[in-house]
Amino acid sequence: MDSIAATPVRPIGFFARLMALPRWALGLLGGLLLLLLWYVLLGTMLAGISPDPGLRPTPEQLPAGGSAALGFAARLVDAQVNDRAFTPNDPFFFPTGLTRRTPAYQARIIETTHAVVEALAARPGAVALAEGARLLAVPADQWWLALGWPPIRQSSERAYRGAIAALVEQNRIDAAAPGNAGSESPRMDAHSRAAVAALADMVEMEARRGNRLMAGQADGSVVVQLSAARGTAHAAAMLLRGLRDDNAAAVRLSGKAARWGEALDALDAAAAQDPLMPGETDLIRAGYQLLLAGSALRAILQ
Repeated sequence: MDSIAATPVRPIGFFARLMALPRWALGLLGGLLLLLLWYVLLGTMLAGISPDPGLRPTPEQLPAGGSAALGFAARLVDAQVNDRAFTPNDPFFFPTGLTRRTPAYQARIIETTHAVVEALAARPGAVALAEGARLLAVPADQWWLALGWPPIRQSSERAYRGAIAALVEQNRIDAAAPGNAGSESPRMDAHSRAAVAALADMVEMEARRGNRLMAGQADGSVVVQLSAARGTAHAAAMLLRGLRDDNAAAVRLSGKAARWGEALDALDAAAAQDPLMPGETDLIRAGYQLLLAGSALRAILQ
């Protein structure tokens, strides 16, 4: 009896207690674990926002003698649909289906790029460029399955890949065209001016969205709006670099090179806003930089 009484009682381990649970409880815990791995771990790996100010077109996207603006446009879209997962049209059962920051960021990059491509496509004979603008107009949240008719349609990623091919084709045609050495005029051509005006409209519109949100006049969250502002700023900065390169003589001779620099610095600063816990102050900073960029772009156009 003494030996029995002296035997220590082993505590039941965690896994032993876990396995002792009813099957329904084990199934519920397993399901929760899978959801965490699916949406949190895998979703986080596929999502994320990382604007790269060093992004540059590939040699195919920007051939010798081609348009830098078209090259940057193709590279911006390429970076979103080929270099990483495109999330705005992911259904709820995808790992990124519940994210909001990354879809807002990527959708604004496409919208800003489309605005510039559409402005440049207004020139006569730019058939491939017009096709690229048409494909970039496809809504970013369009999936290949639809509840309406037809039930199967072109997804946004597929449309945007077609737009990349159209932009590359247009740049190849332009690079091979005779007399494509550029202009020494102190004024930009009409279509480049229209593209700069489109960028000014986009960045000012983004700043107004943030103002309405903070005034309680719009739905959404500060986190999502800040991500959208960063997407607009990043795309605008890259496209403006391309337009500056295409109009290097006009920029130099117009006496407004400093304004181009101001716009680019402000856009880069807005795109770089990456606080750990975004708040209204961060959105105000991004909006201020967007307004500075818009003011500089308007001055360029005067």
